[in-house]
Amino acid sequence: MEIKNILKDNNIIGVASKYKSNFRFNGKVSALEVKNISKALKMVGLDDTYLEYDYDNLTISELWKIELLTKLDKDVIIVGNMYDSLIYKDREYMKKLFIKLSNDYHKKIVIIDNNVNSFINVANKVVVIKDKDIIFETSDLFDEKLYEYVMMPKIIEFIAYVNKDKIRVDKTLEIYELLKDIYRRVS
Repeated sequence: MEIKNILKDNNIIGVASKYKSNFRFNGKVSALEVKNISKALKMVGLDDTYLEYDYDNLTISELWKIELLTKLDKDVIIVGNMYDSLIYKDREYMKKLFIKLSNDYHKKIVIIDNNVNSFINVANKVVVIKDKDIIFETSDLFDEKLYEYVMMPKIIEFIAYVNKDKIRVDKTLEIYELLKDIYRRVS
């Protein structure tokens, strides 16, 4: 099965694989050919002051956001290395943006990353790719077979450890929900 076929049934998918960006431009951000660049900047969490920034003066996080804004008008948006390029607050904002783009604008989104945390609360399906072949796919981030290919996020590792003998806590991907559940069960 190909990614195209998986995208037919899922709006946002996570791909556990390496991502190499080929995005390059010279000069100022204002030189990018993007429709309504001010609105696009705002959508990715930047302001109009970035119009005068030079490519060489942008941070990794800013470059990631600039690359995303060049893809906003496409039907299929492919992004990668979100976990290593953005801080937690920006990653959570981008997840909300992807959900909005998917629901309101009917965009299909592919997030390519080696870190499963990038897919939590956003991806409908996770696919593992090796040598351009799909070797595993799941809709459940608690699927143990997934972690034969990628590292397990700490929250899932903790829940799996606590529940190894019997169910002691609910399966959740939200740390605050996990804490509430532990508190309810202890008191």
